[in-house]
Amino acid sequence: MEAVAAQAAAQAAGSLVGPAVEGGTGILHCLKRKYLYVKNMSKNLRNLEREEKYLCDEEADVKTRLERNKLKMEKSRRCETWLNEVERMKDEIETLKSSYSSTHKFLCGICPFPSLLQLGKQIVKLTAEVVSLRKQIGQIAIMVEKAPVPVIKKHAKKMEEVPSLNKHLKMLQECLRNVGTKRICIWGPPGVGKTTIMENLHDAIGESRQFDFIFWVTVNSEGNIRDIQEVLLRRLDLRAEDHNIDQRADMISEELKDKSYVLFLDEVSTEINLRDIGIHDEHKNGKVVFACIFRNICGQIDEEINVQRLSCKDAQKLFWETVGVQLKDCRDIKPVARLIINECGGMPHMIKLIGSSLANVSNPAIWRDMLSQLRSPSMAPKQELEEVYKSFKLVCDKLPSDKQLCLLYWAIFPVGYELHEDYIIECWRAEQFFAYLRKLGEARDRGQSILDEFVKKSLLEKGRKASHYKMFEHFQRAALRIANHDENSFKILVKEEEKISEEEWEVANRISLIRMCLSTLPKRPKCCRILTLLLQESSLAELPASFFGYMCSLQLLDLHDTKIKLLPSSISSLTNLKALFLNNCCQLMRLPAEVGDLHNLEILDLSHTGICCLPSEIGQLVNLKCLRVSFLANIGEENNFAARSMEIISSNIISRLHSLEELSIVVDPNNRRWNQNVENIVVEVASLADLTTLCFYFPNVGLLQNFINASKSWNGNSNFRSFSILVGYNQRSSPHMEFDFSGCSAEKYLRFADGEGFPDAVVKILEQACAFELIGHRTAANLSDFGANKFGDVEACIVEDCNEIISIIDGNLTEGVTFQHLKKLHISHLPKLMHIWKGSIQSGSLIMLETLILKRCHGMKTLFSEEIIFQLNQIQYLQVEDCKEMEEIIEAGSAVDSRAFPKLKSFQLINLPKLSSICHNMSLAWPLLETITIKACDELRNFPSTIENASKLRGIQCNQAWWSSLVWPNDHVRDHFQNFCQFI
Repeated sequence: MEAVAAQAAAQAAGSLVGPAVEGGTGILHCLKRKYLYVKNMSKNLRNLEREEKYLCDEEADVKTRLERNKLKMEKSRRCETWLNEVERMKDEIETLKSSYSSTHKFLCGICPFPSLLQLGKQIVKLTAEVVSLRKQIGQIAIMVEKAPVPVIKKHAKKMEEVPSLNKHLKMLQECLRNVGTKRICIWGPPGVGKTTIMENLHDAIGESRQFDFIFWVTVNSEGNIRDIQEVLLRRLDLRAEDHNIDQRADMISEELKDKSYVLFLDEVSTEINLRDIGIHDEHKNGKVVFACIFRNICGQIDEEINVQRLSCKDAQKLFWETVGVQLKDCRDIKPVARLIINECGGMPHMIKLIGSSLANVSNPAIWRDMLSQLRSPSMAPKQELEEVYKSFKLVCDKLPSDKQLCLLYWAIFPVGYELHEDYIIECWRAEQFFAYLRKLGEARDRGQSILDEFVKKSLLEKGRKASHYKMFEHFQRAALRIANHDENSFKILVKEEEKISEEEWEVANRISLIRMCLSTLPKRPKCCRILTLLLQESSLAELPASFFGYMCSLQLLDLHDTKIKLLPSSISSLTNLKALFLNNCCQLMRLPAEVGDLHNLEILDLSHTGICCLPSEIGQLVNLKCLRVSFLANIGEENNFAARSMEIISSNIISRLHSLEELSIVVDPNNRRWNQNVENIVVEVASLADLTTLCFYFPNVGLLQNFINASKSWNGNSNFRSFSILVGYNQRSSPHMEFDFSGCSAEKYLRFADGEGFPDAVVKILEQACAFELIGHRTAANLSDFGANKFGDVEACIVEDCNEIISIIDGNLTEGVTFQHLKKLHISHLPKLMHIWKGSIQSGSLIMLETLILKRCHGMKTLFSEEIIFQLNQIQYLQVEDCKEMEEIIEAGSAVDSRAFPKLKSFQLINLPKLSSICHNMSLAWPLLETITIKACDELRNFPSTIENASKLRGIQCNQAWWSSLVWPNDHVRDHFQNFCQFI
């Protein structure tokens, strides 16, 4: 074969040698090289196979590294590309080997030389590519850090008022850093702050991202293993509905065996076998933190922290902060106060409770009486929490009768249950606690006043969600004890198990089966005395046909968030029913005709059900004061042709509800039936004379104007208490329900979408609004065009997708102070925006602003002028994102001193490619700044000098490459802030 190939090569050389020589080229070398491609083909193929093996070995090593580090790391996109390239290369090699095998039998010379030459070249070329690909892996990052599993914050109370609790928190953080510490017990008497410490620890380690998973379980009194497992399974995203406890434990253990985690178990009152849950000592990186009253409950532990009652110093400090320090040196009060503080036993909740009762009370006789009552023996049987009970009862007994009823009513709910202020006030109203108040609005005012008083007296506390309240757990138990010991009082039945005896149904005044796994209910319980029945959030799917037959006294029925599909006809027996909650009953498609017999009904909540059309029987509820209903896209309407053809609200339903004070109709703006029917509905709503609360969607400004012109209630003597009015619809933007209005009253909300000009009807609503959204406005250049004096009461404002807006406020068109109550300002997608405030700014404007968010405003180069900076003494949160032309945060040359941004806590700068400066004045103090996020701001080089004085900074999120490129004033500053850096 070689002789044949050489002969062919010589012939080719003879025909070309002349030109080659004349051209000065090395054609002979070229031909020789081609000849070698063919001659060395077998050798080159072996070399390719060897390099392929090296590549496969490298691939295997990479996959092994990925597998070993999969808990905290994941493969980078570049690594993914490399692995895909390896697979492609292996396929090409297999194809080439197949070609070689098929041509090998022709190597005796029959195969044409060009084909052999092409194959030989491919072998050499592919070998070089394999070598290159193998070397690439050493030049790329194989893995990147996994995004942490989101931790749901507990939003723990700050502990500044109790320094001793901070000491325990620091000890716990050190314990969790210790590899050998796996079981930690926090123990001490009730009310000393164990849960507060746990919640602060939970949030702190959540922010540190040092664990793969963080679990929180508030353990029930029985220490139910299955309930604890359920929390872990949900967090781990594991499904185990059909598994028993042991199988679930195996699943949990297998998932956690190689992961780092912390399990918080709060309110542990009985010994818990962790192995039954799926938590094992063999889990090298797993830790458990218990909180309990007694140390011996937790079994074998590694560390324990005994949270004792407050020290005398801390107890006195907290007491006088609650009472008022002006009374501290009063000669006749001071010695009594010392004894009262001792009686409170160093428990923060008791100190705040008793202290609140004595706040600003200067009469020594009242102080002596308080001490006498605290020292008096309780008439109730001695129990574990007697001192908590005695303190709670003491304050409760001093309340007027209507407030006592309101306070004790909290006992009907599960311990720790958070209640929205509107709901609990509606419960009180239904129970006739405010029977002397004719108007629902008056009852709301009274209820709000009572809630506020309860918080001030430390009987209640604010919940984690806005406008929610909860009762301290031990007080709630005390309330249940008081209620059920008074023969003429409540007789509350709060069940934690499904079975209820007939006798219990007969004697109870109020029954709570909240969140129970109900499979059956009695067919016709004999409960003529029952006033309240709470079945919400249970698994209830069906009510027996005659279930309500004996409940003629029932005043409140709550079925919200259950799976019921029908209400039985026996609901007609509820002739005294005042409040009926069916909200979030998604499978409830219709109401029975008997609902029209509920003539005493005052509150009806049908929001987020499957009901497509308001039944005509609703018009018979002449005493109805509050109606809430929603018509959103739902399965029932989509599959029901008859429903689609019916009016969403038939004529002469709303207009017959003469007592209606509150009306909420939430609809999908794309609902054709609403748009066809809304004109008639507007006319009927306008006819209501007592309306004080309205939630309504007006598809166009004309309908709003019709309502303003004709409404008996709007044009009456009193302003609306609250409203949520949506005018127009912008397809690119839905209402900002996720916008955080906490901290704002937000009781009066206006959204004006896809409009033009400044209609009188919109301006009239705006004059009363507390929250305002301007979305997709086609002509406005600024908000001043609406009239700057219209924004005096606005606390939250969103301006989005308005193509002509140049400034939010134009000082040249504004006289006097404006936006003086604004707390939150959200600006997004304004392509022509150049200023937040243009021109001169009146002192007092924007002085309450706490949150400013600016996104996708590509015309802005400078965020703050010198004038506006001096107004922003309250700003706490600042976010600037996706503004391509933004060059500086504070205008160059501004005479800004170190006092600027005195309350700023969080600062985010994201995707600002031209940003080069935050502030040219490097002396800013940033006294409260805690967290900074800087992402895709490559030109921001002077960052270290800017925040050098931020003494409370604890977190910097940024890109590692950007961080490495920064110029630091000195090594000390760099090392200090390096401790807080979190790369993203």
